[in-house]
Amino acid sequence: MNSSAFAHNIRNFPSFLMEIRYIILFYILGDFITTMHALQYGFEENKFLAAFMDAYGIWSLLFLKLLFILIVYYNYVSIKNANSKNMNLLWTLSKKGIAFTGLFLMINNIMVIWYDYSLLQLMGLV
Repeated sequence: MNSSAFAHNIRNFPSFLMEIRYIILFYILGDFITTMHALQYGFEENKFLAAFMDAYGIWSLLFLKLLFILIVYYNYVSIKNANSKNMNLLWTLSKKGIAFTGLFLMINNIMVIWYDYSLLQLMGLV
């Protein structure tokens, strides 16, 4: 990527943030806050995250989520530069899929907090 393309992409960062507002709301903030609270009532099922948070603290989860946003931004720039109808569909499905995953994780954590039972347990996945 040349310097003018990089500068153009940086100027578009606010529009990227607006496009991923539901990812920020559900996957970043919602999941992080409810995970932080739910850990008082249980433990992290994801072995990688459990080991990472055990070694570096709960705030390391927020760091990983912000790192994930950088990966999403790279994909956003790549997809938007492709200028294809199918690529726009791919971006729409990607951002909605990530936001839905965040909503699912939030609901799972809230169930752990309120009912001491996770949505994954209810579905028989854990």
